Amino acid sequence: MEERKINPGHAGIRSVLRWLGPALVCCGAILTAIGLISFFASFGSFGMPRYFWCAFLGMPMMAGGVALTKVAYFGAIARYMAAETAPVGKDTFNYMARETQGGVRDIAAAIKEGIAGGEKVCSQCDRKNDPDAAFCDQCGGTLVAAKRCSACSAMNDVHARFCDRCGGQLSAE
Repeated sequence: MEERKINPGHAGIRSVLRWLGPALVCCGAILTAIGLISFFASFGSFGMPRYFWCAFLGMPMMAGGVALTKVAYFGAIARYMAAETAPVGKDTFNYMARETQGGVRDIAAAIKEGIAGGEKVCSQCDRKNDPDAAFCDQCGGTLVAAKRCSACSAMNDVHARFCDRCGGQLSAE
């Protein structure tokens, strides 16, 4: 698919600027040199510098030429800079993603826990209840925050069927 530019005449303008900028720099340098040579040559005589005004015309002309040249080559310079920095950015992103996975998981778990609000879920009817409730609002069953494994005494999730630590089957309380 062909890239659409904002201005269809962009390439032509860039070509003109790439020609005009250096031409103005050269002309400005010549005029500045004429003006400065005239100025310093007048030190040897008692006359006024005759072409000193050329320096006042040449210096702004050089500055304008440098500015036009910068504008003309800005796209090429930006593409070069992007090509040089993109691999470094990619490597940095991949390193950060790989090395911060554990921290991101911890943060996500903390956010999940905060959103859930520590609600207790009834093991008999699966209804969510207030965190400080002792009995289910719907069925009246006792709310247990966790199941204890009879084999290793590890605490497990209410809905767990097998122990996280030893893998033994948990009783269906």
